[in-house]
Amino acid sequence: MAQAADRNGVVQIDRLNAQAADSLGRAARRLHRLAEGGRALYRRRLGTWLQLKARLEHAPNGTSGDETNPLRVEHETVVRELAIVQHRMRRLEVAERQLDLLVRYLSASDANAIEPTLDTTDESAAATALRIIQAQEQERQRLAEEIHDGPAQVLTNAIFQVEYLDRVVAGASAAGATRAATSSQARTELALLRSMLRDGLEEVRGFIATLRPPAVEVGLSTALRDAAAEFQARNGITVRVEVDGIDTGLSPAARASVLRITQETLQNVRKHAAATEVRISLDGNRLVIADNGRGFDVMRLASGATRNFGLQFMRERAELMGSELQIESRQGEGTRILLRLPEPSR
Repeated sequence: MAQAADRNGVVQIDRLNAQAADSLGRAARRLHRLAEGGRALYRRRLGTWLQLKARLEHAPNGTSGDETNPLRVEHETVVRELAIVQHRMRRLEVAERQLDLLVRYLSASDANAIEPTLDTTDESAAATALRIIQAQEQERQRLAEEIHDGPAQVLTNAIFQVEYLDRVVAGASAAGATRAATSSQARTELALLRSMLRDGLEEVRGFIATLRPPAVEVGLSTALRDAAAEFQARNGITVRVEVDGIDTGLSPAARASVLRITQETLQNVRKHAAATEVRISLDGNRLVIADNGRGFDVMRLASGATRNFGLQFMRERAELMGSELQIESRQGEGTRILLRLPEPSR
């Protein structure tokens, strides 16, 4: 009788557990739909902001900075909305992640499953999988923004330049301007157009190089030297590499992550540092990437006053391979990126 009662109690508890998991699962799915709706809203507003930004950049001289300009007012309004939506979306995504972890915890067949507390959820396997997905989505978002600000902007400017050139030629013909004067102005505008398109082509090539799978099968040391040589040839910034022994004990996944972080660091140097030299070296178990550029205010970055998708990408890459990344910089004194290498795989 006692054994039957015990079994009946276990069945009831299992049933309650299944009902709780099902209830939380429905809530998680509903929250996921709400979060997806929020993300879609954010993407739409981001698209609106990008369009307004492009229109402002091509506004007549002296009008884009006018605070009473309706286009400027609308642009600033959308910027404030985006900041609010982004902040609230972070809350939704945290709740979404926590609820999903609870569902996985209740549904786990392992009696020794780790309890998902606020201190441990980010270390669980489920959290790691979610962080990987999030990192992928943020990487796509970052790439979309860079393409908009880079090649897409170049092509937009090129179209404006061609239209302007067409007006120059048509205006000169209507005014009876001399062929020599028209030809000189046309050549000047064509030279500018050629330069813009070349810059855009270089950026596209950079994106292609970034999107290719990391070539670490030749060894991380060789891959880092190849990436540095390509960067130096393309941008005219000297890169010195001293990383002998870096391959020891690193897994292929860790090598790929270290290479990606280094590539992103070099891109940040190109875009923001105004540096003439970069040094990539080993300091114990840390990879150090130092430039002699203008540096920046690290505390301002840490406070969230400014956002850098490249640095965020680098930190997430480091965390996902069980490592950590540190930034040292002062305005006018360059920047150092210190990446602690993961423990050797056994």
